[in-house]
Amino acid sequence: MALFHMLLNEGYYFEVAHVNYHLRKESIEEQENLRAFCQKNHVVFHLKDVEEKLSKTNIEKICRDLRYLFFKKVIENNNLDAVLTGHHQDDVIETYVMQKRRRNLVLYYGIKEKTTINEVTIVRPLLNFSKKYLLDYCKNNHIPFAIDKSNLTDRYLRNVIRHKVVEKLTNEEREKHLLEIKKSNEQLQAILDKITQIDNCLNESYLRLNNVELLYALVLKGRQLKTDFKMSKKQGLEIRKILSSKTPNISVIIDGISFNKNYDSFSFSKLENPSDFSYILEKPSKLETPYFYLDFTRESENRNVSEKDYPLTIRNARPSDKYLIKDYFKTMRRLFIDWKMPTYLRKRWPIILNREDRVIYVPRYRRDFILEDNCNFYVKKNNY
Repeated sequence: MALFHMLLNEGYYFEVAHVNYHLRKESIEEQENLRAFCQKNHVVFHLKDVEEKLSKTNIEKICRDLRYLFFKKVIENNNLDAVLTGHHQDDVIETYVMQKRRRNLVLYYGIKEKTTINEVTIVRPLLNFSKKYLLDYCKNNHIPFAIDKSNLTDRYLRNVIRHKVVEKLTNEEREKHLLEIKKSNEQLQAILDKITQIDNCLNESYLRLNNVELLYALVLKGRQLKTDFKMSKKQGLEIRKILSSKTPNISVIIDGISFNKNYDSFSFSKLENPSDFSYILEKPSKLETPYFYLDFTRESENRNVSEKDYPLTIRNARPSDKYLIKDYFKTMRRLFIDWKMPTYLRKRWPIILNREDRVIYVPRYRRDFILEDNCNFYVKKNNY
């Protein structure tokens, strides 16, 4: 409402977009009061009336997604330039404290003054004003406003931080936090600038980065495929080990996408189906995946593989695949039934196909399988 009054005073043309989630009994009264205030000041009023019952699981994200989709629609349908929100200085500090407590890997600390959401420009012009200043502004200028009573509880982490940390800050402590946020963003920008100079996916280029830089670099690569991709510090250290490993081909699944090391480089790839996988072996070599381990550098005859069979394809079995046993073909479905293989294993059991796409080897399923030393091909226990 302070922003409303400031825009009105400065002579800007603007329209109001309001979302009623019906989560509080006061919401109808607040909605109508705002509508009346807009009419009094000749400001166009847009309403998103959320009629469906909202799930309480992750409700903050659900509400956020709903309102920003609505804002995008209002912007496009009315030829407007941007969305202006009333985020203020307290919100900046609250967000920063939350980021630090959660140890989030973020691309910006606090809240940006200008950003883009759903291809719409979002501007936050009040970030330099404290909440107290804006409340006093409304009172001094006789501007009506409402208090969201859900913000008075400690139900959400943000509310706890607001009441027990931010609202108790002295002016000196507030300035100290703001300076810390500024320095943190400068340090973060230096990391991002260094990462953007790497224009390849060579292992050696990424191994030159320190652990923090490497984690950011990997997350940014992953987010090219999955916008909310996450990776822990522990996973980042594991990737460093993989990049340093002499094993030429290694794949691991992280947060729903596949990280793939291929000799001296790496890539991320989407999983169309988490149960599906396929790897190509151009020549006798090692291959380590989340599903199996293979080393044909010394021998492969014990897996019915000879040099003329390359390139090999190692993929998960399909029910209709056929395998020659003695003098007749048997489908994978029948074979797995005979082996009494659990159903959940059948879709991700690896098989080897030769260059002619013919199944030449299927590892035997044994419930009491014990890994022997120097085994050159085995299904990983975590696949069981």
